[in-house]
Amino acid sequence: MADMTIGELAKRSGLTVRTLRFYADAGVLPEASRSESGYRLFGPGAVARARLLRTLRELGVGLGDIKRVLAAEVSLSEIADRHARALDAQIRTLRLQRAVLRAVAKHTDAEELQRMTDLTSMTVDERRRILDDYLEAVFGDHMSPVAERLRTGAPELPDDPSTDQVAAWVELVELLRDPDYIAASRRMAERAQTAEAAPAGGHQAAAAIEEQAGAAVRAGVAPDSPEALAVIERLEALDPGGESGRLELAESLEAFTDRRVFRYWTLVGIVNGWPDPPATENSADAWEWYAQALRAHA
Repeated sequence: MADMTIGELAKRSGLTVRTLRFYADAGVLPEASRSESGYRLFGPGAVARARLLRTLRELGVGLGDIKRVLAAEVSLSEIADRHARALDAQIRTLRLQRAVLRAVAKHTDAEELQRMTDLTSMTVDERRRILDDYLEAVFGDHMSPVAERLRTGAPELPDDPSTDQVAAWVELVELLRDPDYIAASRRMAERAQTAEAAPAGGHQAAAAIEEQAGAAVRAGVAPDSPEALAVIERLEALDPGGESGRLELAESLEAFTDRRVFRYWTLVGIVNGWPDPPATENSADAWEWYAQALRAHA
């Protein structure tokens, strides 16, 4: 097959003459010869090469990498894999930016936009460090089941978060960095070393308290009413302790019932996409009501 002019190559490859001339000048589309008039001529393999160039450029591969592929310095699969991973990173960034913009669309505060952008553009390691710093400030080197539970249920912002997940993540970071919350958490951790946060009946008794005390809250039962005393007695039947322990139990529950802890788990549930978070603000209502009822009937 005779060599082609640049015009003929343009028709067969689908590229413009200007683009082909640019590739030729860049050294990635070598000419086979020159006509008597000095025009470029290209061999039969130029069509496939030009189409490959077009495909790689459309995929965002730079001319430097294309030269290395054509010179057999690196394989096409290696370049493709590297660019695919780079695109993955860009896509994750764009998804985060989209989620932040949708969240900020509900506000008009420029500082809020900056704060959300800073917190959501962190690397995975930087995000995890926020929880690690909190745990170190609260527990130090002390081995605690609570600390392990927090690590196990650590918040993990997804690559494509929803608006609610972005907002929950920002609120969560603020909570973990709040000096007052850190101090309150440290007090609870220190007390937990010598006191129990839950009734002696364990998880079963705790679940019963949340169920029955929660029902009392929703029904509007006053903590100092006879109906509240009936709730206490039913719960004491599950976890016998006698009337003498009511005040002590109330004080223990009050020491460990911080609404911000329940809010923390609600936020973690939103960020992680949990259908059923381990604790909610409704749980806090139940525990606070039960502590008040215990005091009223001590």
